[in-house]
Amino acid sequence: MAPPMFYTKYPHPSNFSFVTDFDAATGRARAGKRQFQFSATSHVDGFFHLAARDPGTWLPNVSLLELDVPGTSPDSRVRVGPGLDLALLDQAGTPLVQSVPGHAFGVCGEASMFLFEVSDDAQFLGMGEKGLGRIELSGVRTKFWNTDVWSDFHWSQWKDHPVDPTYFSTPYVAVRTGGKWVGFLLHNPGVTFMETPGTDRTRVFAEWQRTSRHLILGSENGEPSLWIFTSDDLAGLTRKLQGLVGKTPLPPLWSLGYHQSRWGYGGQKDILELDRQFAKHGIPCTAVWLDLDYMDGARVFQVAPKQFPGGVEATVSRLDSRRRIVPILDPGVKRENGYRVYDDGHAKDVFCHNSEGSEFVGIVWPGETVFPDFTLASAREWWSGYAKEFRQSGFGAAWVDMNDPSTGPVDPTEMLFNRGKEPHALHRNQYALGMQMATREGFMLAEPGERPFILSRSGSTGTSRYSAVWTGDNVSNEFYLRQCVPTTLGMSLSGIPFNGPDVGGFGGDADDELMVRWMQACLLFPFFRNHSTLESRREEPWHYAASTRKQLAHAIRLRHRFLPYLYQLFIGQEELGDPIVRPLIYDFDDPALASVNDEFMVGPFVLHAPVLGVGQTDRNVILPGSDPWYNLSTGKWLPPGEHRLGVPLGSSPLFLRSGAVVPIQPELPTDNRVDLANPVLLVAVPPSWIGETQAEYCADDGLTFDYRKGVRSKGTVSVSGATARWDQTQSGFGSLHPVIAWPVGSPVEVVGSSGPSEKLDLQFLGRALKWEATTLSR
Repeated sequence: MAPPMFYTKYPHPSNFSFVTDFDAATGRARAGKRQFQFSATSHVDGFFHLAARDPGTWLPNVSLLELDVPGTSPDSRVRVGPGLDLALLDQAGTPLVQSVPGHAFGVCGEASMFLFEVSDDAQFLGMGEKGLGRIELSGVRTKFWNTDVWSDFHWSQWKDHPVDPTYFSTPYVAVRTGGKWVGFLLHNPGVTFMETPGTDRTRVFAEWQRTSRHLILGSENGEPSLWIFTSDDLAGLTRKLQGLVGKTPLPPLWSLGYHQSRWGYGGQKDILELDRQFAKHGIPCTAVWLDLDYMDGARVFQVAPKQFPGGVEATVSRLDSRRRIVPILDPGVKRENGYRVYDDGHAKDVFCHNSEGSEFVGIVWPGETVFPDFTLASAREWWSGYAKEFRQSGFGAAWVDMNDPSTGPVDPTEMLFNRGKEPHALHRNQYALGMQMATREGFMLAEPGERPFILSRSGSTGTSRYSAVWTGDNVSNEFYLRQCVPTTLGMSLSGIPFNGPDVGGFGGDADDELMVRWMQACLLFPFFRNHSTLESRREEPWHYAASTRKQLAHAIRLRHRFLPYLYQLFIGQEELGDPIVRPLIYDFDDPALASVNDEFMVGPFVLHAPVLGVGQTDRNVILPGSDPWYNLSTGKWLPPGEHRLGVPLGSSPLFLRSGAVVPIQPELPTDNRVDLANPVLLVAVPPSWIGETQAEYCADDGLTFDYRKGVRSKGTVSVSGATARWDQTQSGFGSLHPVIAWPVGSPVEVVGSSGPSEKLDLQFLGRALKWEATTLSR
């Protein structure tokens, strides 16, 4: 099947034959003239699976991702009528989800679709990387097909308008309907699509353009496979999704710091100068990134000798020991006899074929290139061998790019898989996933005791197991600044929690105010990297005016001050599946909050309402729930509700929830050191508060897998009204010595303190605040 050249055209139910006859005993279904097998199974914990099979139409599911499927339930909670009318039931036998009568499942050639009824007030969230500027996605038709946005669309589209589809495909939607939450995941790496009821007035100028009044989920090719699961709240639903597709393995602590990148950094000379400047200005930076310039003629896995005269290890030995070098890796291999990587891959037949039986050739950075067929285990093993060598040479991580896959001006239709037997469209969306799997495996072979870090541009469902994601090439303007929040939140709700944009924008020039606002907005995002293109102005903090440099440095230092808290959130992601950043509706189940696109929670305790534009001096802030919030810019408690706040350039409203327990570093860091054993635990207790909170704090070496062997220390902070208590519960990493701090004016009794309280200066966005603090007995 050819790639879908019409990105904004979608299959319509009128062209489909829907099942009219279904035999539950045999699973035989009839739709028009077609017969095939259909199954509807119940699984434990509220999971359901719907699938169709017909070897004459669809290959068996070709996904590289093996879902962590819950066991089947002996108590079937799927009710199926003779026309395949479906009802998924709760434990009391009440329907949670129902198909559209007479239109449960339809086929049209290789294409298929499911139709479901939803309530009139239904809300739709997720869909991964959609970049539509909002988190609630009613009235949307969308396709899931990984694109190279800057190559596949004209600049007048992507410069300052929403583009769909983008680099990343996650065909998942979370639906609030009938007071419950329902998740729908199309487990199919082929071309998938969705249509949600409602009116998106930016797309509707005639009545016939309105979307269906039903939820439509479908595939243009590939074996139909739909997972459905339910929960009483969005948090429970998201944890179920993450458990199904794979939680994010705990990353190394250094990967959560600030990263500096630019197309143009070449090798040792640039790296050592960056190292010197960050030390000179007292700005933390845990990684410097290299784009194409470090390569020998853009040949993957081949370093230009002039860039590292003494080898990569020699350069690493001269760096701050807490700073990594992260180079780019593209999948395109230069087609050149005598080039070791090409000769070896050609001999082992690991590259994609075309219809003529020869290697498919695209044109990207090295010129004519061939592409590893990552659907083949042999190709992934081949790539991982080179990735192992690459990691052992001294590089600290990898950035896998152009894996949409980008083929330049060459039509990818003829890029075939499984040695030419399977069409491009069947595997395109999981091409990056295969590259991530192979790269991570190579890194594990190189350093089996160390947690690897990989960043990817493209990907699909399951990428969470292997790689972090940045949201692709963007532009230094207000449009991309505004949309970075809903885009990141959409991915977080779709099983890709470790993500973030190019801070400041990749293309174009970020002026002083825009860069400050962008740095502030993203300072608590899961991934935090400044990256810019070759032609743009220099965006390192010291290339801005002194006053701007001071504000950029402060935002970066504040990021590093919060690293203990962010690290706890990643521990929680690995264990439970909670995202690091999430929309307000995640923690506060109020339907009205689904329309809040410019605020977000960082974990359960911190709310950020950044300024997403230039020239702003005030903004509205919604503080949800029923308890007060502590403003880290002013040191004042604010009641829940809507507020109009001043936001001078040095301010980006940041709040702590009542009862919050937030671990931070004691001082505002000026380098990359993090002491997880000696945190300050901010306990935000408003006067006369009578609530209760309990939070666990963990410390380990931040780098190895030893924590899985018990080399981790844990403690619990219990807050009840004005009393706080610390109990260390595990000592595999040694004793923990936290300091408990609380806002001045909020009397707190700390059980087990070693002495009288003292004043603590804490700098956040705004003025320095006085907190009271006490050290616990040791």
